[in-house]
Amino acid sequence: MNPYKIAAHKIPRHESAAKVTGKALYTEDLSLPKMVYGMIIRSPHAHAQVTHIDLTEAEKTEGYIGALLPWEVPDTFYNCSGTPPSPLLMKDEKVLTTHPLCVGDRILAIAARTPQALLKAAKAVQISYNVLPSVHTIKDALRKDAAPIQPHISKNNILAVREACMGDTQKGFEEADYIFEDDFHTPATQHVAMEPTSCICDFSDGRTLNIWSNSQTPYQERRILAELFQMEENDIRIVKPVMGGGFGARQQLHNQPAAALLSKKIRRPVKLINTREEEMYASVVRHEMQTHLKFGVTKQGILTAFQTEFYLNAGPYTTHTPTIVAAASRKFQYRIPNYLFNGYTVATNGPTAGAFRGYGNSQLTFGRELMMSRIARRLHLDPVDFRLRNHVKTGEKFPAAASAVTSCGIEKCARRCQEIRREIDEKEGLADNEDIRQAWGVSFACHGSGPSSKEGMSSAVILVSDDGGIRLITGSADIGQGSETMLSQIAAECLGIPLSHVKITAADTGITPYDTGTFGSSQTYVSGNAVVLACQDVIQKLTDALSDCYDSADITFGEDKKFHIPSENLCLTLEEAAHQVVFGIKGAVIIGNSSYKAKESPNPFAVCMVKAEYEKKTNSIILRHVIEVVDVGTPINPLTVIGQIEGGVAQGVGYALTEALEHSRHAGKVISSDLLTYRVPLICDMPEIHGEYIENFEPTGPLGAKSVGELTTVPVAPAIADAVSQASGREINKIPLSEFFFIKPNKK
Repeated sequence: MNPYKIAAHKIPRHESAAKVTGKALYTEDLSLPKMVYGMIIRSPHAHAQVTHIDLTEAEKTEGYIGALLPWEVPDTFYNCSGTPPSPLLMKDEKVLTTHPLCVGDRILAIAARTPQALLKAAKAVQISYNVLPSVHTIKDALRKDAAPIQPHISKNNILAVREACMGDTQKGFEEADYIFEDDFHTPATQHVAMEPTSCICDFSDGRTLNIWSNSQTPYQERRILAELFQMEENDIRIVKPVMGGGFGARQQLHNQPAAALLSKKIRRPVKLINTREEEMYASVVRHEMQTHLKFGVTKQGILTAFQTEFYLNAGPYTTHTPTIVAAASRKFQYRIPNYLFNGYTVATNGPTAGAFRGYGNSQLTFGRELMMSRIARRLHLDPVDFRLRNHVKTGEKFPAAASAVTSCGIEKCARRCQEIRREIDEKEGLADNEDIRQAWGVSFACHGSGPSSKEGMSSAVILVSDDGGIRLITGSADIGQGSETMLSQIAAECLGIPLSHVKITAADTGITPYDTGTFGSSQTYVSGNAVVLACQDVIQKLTDALSDCYDSADITFGEDKKFHIPSENLCLTLEEAAHQVVFGIKGAVIIGNSSYKAKESPNPFAVCMVKAEYEKKTNSIILRHVIEVVDVGTPINPLTVIGQIEGGVAQGVGYALTEALEHSRHAGKVISSDLLTYRVPLICDMPEIHGEYIENFEPTGPLGAKSVGELTTVPVAPAIADAVSQASGREINKIPLSEFFFIKPNKK
């Protein structure tokens, strides 16, 4: 039974109507006086040296305003990653460069009065290059004769190494009855958010910098820009308008430094919007991964040891890569006494990689879960029971982890998946004949609630108006996932007021309090806890003010969400209490505030099952059903949780079946530069999705909640690969599956 009146109820997102009616204002919809349009002129080569730049013809173009050249920007390395400062983050990138290290690297920025004039002027820019040798694969980058791409960081192309260990793996393998090991590969993929990377930068007075951008981490970006431009952070304001998705791609600076300096030079605001082609190859991608996994297991199906060599292709700039490798090392959810993780950040001249939903978890889980199914079947064990036999429980720790698991509903998730699977099979059967074979695959997954490094922090301010309504002010950035609605629900629930009485202002560094950023699935847990604490501050301040009004020391706020004043035999709602305090004898303004620094990052869990069909004569596969059941503690907004499951499944389907940035060795660049050649699944490609959540409660979470956002994508690709493997009879160690099978749509 749901104990809450507003939380854990299906609530439409508050911005939904504005979005579907076209009233929502995205970055591209905004305009400033005297604003002009900007573009980055990018390298067409993966590795080159600029020998000459000629703007003569561009300057003749009608509408041309000016250009920012490589020698006009700070000659300083920086790291664009929108995460808190960390020794793992290396500075290796410049605002503009004459030594491009990948296709799409920024050479110069140009501005014109109109988009049409901008395109014409950009085409007239003439740049000469001396093309240099390049490496694009992990294997080539690790060759002994490969030249270092970032020589100021490393003498070879391994830029960072991460080790996480527990126990003695050699002893664990000796104690095992069986050793299983194999290699796995996942490709670089694109986020393909609906809205391309966008910003408007106004640095026209040369003193204060104002930025409007689709950013997940405005406070981190402000810090990086202040250091890069040698400014005070207080002189930089970053505002996040309505945003059309992020998935991690906007957890870092992109074009803002170049656009800001261009604005400063020409003394006008500059709007700079990536084209879809730029977005595909010149923003960031999910890391290509190569890994070797080794398991030790007893005859009884008990894991004794696990070891991995885990390589991520960073492209030429490290951005998040070392922290992603570190995060992946913390996501092994099985009980195992001997654990060794060796992770490597590898530099290549491929597309720059960065944060992507799952943050390294998706890559490692792919191989791990396929191996878990493979081990179970070779030992003649049920793949679900084998996993549950080895899974951590509440109170136990992940390998090499400092903190114990505080809640775990994985068995409930698994059993509910099995129930749904039986219902489907009872209705449809499981075909196996001369033409087709159908089979089920399974995968488990976990994630965190906030950064696994526990560096998440959020703040909230609540201004109580005289009519009892509130203005919730938070630095948390809603990137399309519905966090503003969820945080409003938490505030309304805690204060006992209608949701309609909550107004929210978010993600504006000029007027909202600090928030680490929207990443690590942190909004529900970290930002939600900050809102809970701010509500408690409001209640305490109202209680103190009422005590002054009634000269009573025994006023309490009860479970009925009312202020009880025994001396007056009164029970006041928050609205009544606020009116009494504001217009009382003394008068008062009630402002609650608090911050929350994460002490934990409680793990949400998921189980995914997939029914795939293999057509023998055509070597084609069809996905029929995807079941995903999650443990997210209290679902603050069940509508959003189910939406996250459906969106996560869609992203996982693309990852497993068709998506990969294809690289041409001959051309020396990415050739999947549009949505015709990069195959994102369409509605006709989607299987029937059965998304559910189980009842559970996270004791450290706001109203018992954990995260959901990234979790839902992680188990999908391995469950699909497992199902296809069972149906086709082939072992699968890499994706996308379109390399080996013809992919047929589920619906016509």
